Amino acid sequence: MELEAIFIKTNKLKKIILLLLLISIFLIAIQASFSSTVSAASISTQKWGTGGDITKNKVLYNKLPKTALTKKVIKASKKGTPIVKFGDGKGPVTIIVAGVHGEELSSQVAAIKLINNLNKRKNIKGTIYVIPFVAPKMSASNSRYYKGESLNSLANTEGSLTYKIIQYAIAKNVSTGGDFHCTRPGGNPGKNIIMGNEIPDIRSANMAIAISKLVGHKYRNGKIAGTEYPGALEDTLTLKGIPSVTCEVKTPHGTIAKGTVTQSYRQMIFFLRYNRLI
Repeated sequence: MELEAIFIKTNKLKKIILLLLLISIFLIAIQASFSSTVSAASISTQKWGTGGDITKNKVLYNKLPKTALTKKVIKASKKGTPIVKFGDGKGPVTIIVAGVHGEELSSQVAAIKLINNLNKRKNIKGTIYVIPFVAPKMSASNSRYYKGESLNSLANTEGSLTYKIIQYAIAKNVSTGGDFHCTRPGGNPGKNIIMGNEIPDIRSANMAIAISKLVGHKYRNGKIAGTEYPGALEDTLTLKGIPSVTCEVKTPHGTIAKGTVTQSYRQMIFFLRYNRLI
């Protein structure tokens, strides 16, 4: 009887240990699942007098992914230019910009889609800054111009909004840049295309060629940055020692043609892959 009692107690102890082990495994699994959903995004707002309510542009807003992160970016946009950061500061640093022209909508939707995608990733191999709306008030009103001027000809003008983005990139030690646009049919360039420059940094041209092959779009490289498009964000970044590209998808301004959000999004993904950030 004494041996039987010992056997029963030992058997109960084994069951308790097994139960505790199963509970531990369960808790670890829950913790892992929770950590995978924790936001990796850090949102800041540059209070440059650019704030606007993105929800007022229904064509733009209706295409945005409706997530908690999107809501936070829209909220930040009311106070100024939102910048979303991913990564721990190690490795290469890049910046992705959309909305230099407020009525170029597909690339802005793609940038928000990208932000939501990056928020789920754990394999970012550097630091990524994303500006989905350069001037939210411009995007909210579906306007091409900011204070009557094209921001993509002012990046070399001290005090302009795109000049401030250049200075921000320099301060953050950005090593590569991508400026994402939409081009209207019949406009310049008027087609899906990746553009860079050969001088002063051949890495800009090489990036354009490589991304064009990856995404299946044409490329066009200028000889000297700032010649064909003086004051353009991409050209000025390259002239400042940050090799960059301009990526365009074809759609009428103020509208979102079918498939163009996906095309712009793929340009962004391949830009990041080429630069070994994802």
